[in-house]
Amino acid sequence: MVPFPFIKGTALSVVVVLEIIQKAASNRSDLRELAESIVNTLVAVRDAVIEHGPTSASHFQRICVEFQTYMTDLLSKLNSEKRSPRGIRRFFRAKKISDDISTYRQRIQTVKEDFLIRTTTTTRLVLSDVQDQVSTKFSTLTGLVETSERTVTSIIKDNISEVLTLGITQSENIEKLRMTLLQAFRERGNVYKGVVRDLVPGDIYIRAPVPRDSWQQNSNFDEYGATIDDCPKIVRVYRVPADHKEQMIQQFQKEVDRRLHLRHPNITQLFGVCVVPTFPALVFHRNVNDRKRYNYGDMMERRSRSSVREALLFYIGMVGNHSFTDLSVRLSLPSTMIGRYNNLSRPLKH
Repeated sequence: MVPFPFIKGTALSVVVVLEIIQKAASNRSDLRELAESIVNTLVAVRDAVIEHGPTSASHFQRICVEFQTYMTDLLSKLNSEKRSPRGIRRFFRAKKISDDISTYRQRIQTVKEDFLIRTTTTTRLVLSDVQDQVSTKFSTLTGLVETSERTVTSIIKDNISEVLTLGITQSENIEKLRMTLLQAFRERGNVYKGVVRDLVPGDIYIRAPVPRDSWQQNSNFDEYGATIDDCPKIVRVYRVPADHKEQMIQQFQKEVDRRLHLRHPNITQLFGVCVVPTFPALVFHRNVNDRKRYNYGDMMERRSRSSVREALLFYIGMVGNHSFTDLSVRLSLPSTMIGRYNNLSRPLKH
C-alpha cells in the first residue's frame, strides 16, 4: 500500500469485511463478486495515487474517507449482530452492498478522470507560462546583445577619429624616421675605396664658377663653388672631349688615385669624387674663400726643373716631417727659396 493514512485505514476495514464474507460463504459467486468489487475499488484508489504521485492525494482523500466510513459502519453492523453465515448472506443481499461499493468505485473513476483533466490543463498552463518566460528571457537576452552591439559600435565610432589620428601620427613618425635614415645615409654616403665620398651629380649643387688663376688658363677642368648637404665645397669638373673621352677618363682616374690619400694642412684635401663619365669631378673641402693656393697636383703639373724640385721637396717634408732648411742643402736649392719653403711647411692660418 502507499503511505497515505486515509488509504491505509480504508484497507484495514476492507480486510475485516472480506474475512467475514469468506466465513459466510466461500462458494457463493455473488459474495465473491462483492469481495472482488471491494478489492477493485481499493486498488483503483491505490493505482491512481501511485500513478499521479503525492499531488493527487488531496483529490481522492474525501471519497476514500467516505468509503472507509461506509466500510466501518458495515463492519460495525456485522459485529453487533450474531448472524449465521446464511443470515450474513441475506444481509449483504438485502442491503445492496454490492451496488453501493460499485457506486464508490465509479465515483473514484470519475474523480480520477477529473484529476487527469485538471492535471492536463494545469500542465498545459504551466508549459505556456514556461514558454512565455523563456520567450521573455530570450527577448531580454536579445535586447541585451543588441544593446551591447550598439554600445561597442558607439565606442568604435567615438574612438575612430582618435584611431585615425594615431595612425596618421604613426605614419608621420615612420616618414620622419625614414627621412632621418635617408639623411644619415646621404651624409654617410657611398664610400669610394673606403677613403672619400662616392658622389653622383645629383648630390652636387653648383652655385657659381671660381675665377681661374693664370696657370689654369690652359687646364682641362673648371672649378665651381658648390653645396653638398648644405655644406660649401669646391668642385673641379673635368672637361671630357668627345674624341678623347677614354683618354680623359684615364687621366682623371690617375688624378683621383694621386689625391686620394693626400692629407696635409697646406693642401686642399679631397672630400669626394664623382666618377660618372659624363661628369667626372673632384670635390674639395672648404669653400671658395678658404681655397689653398698651394696643392700637390698644381705643382706636379709644372714642368720646369726647379718646380719639380719644389714639389719633391714639399712632398718629402710633408711625409717625413723634416725641415726644408736641411733638405735644401741636400738638393742644392737657391738660398732665396729657403725662406719660402720654411713658411710653406707651417700650416696656414685660416
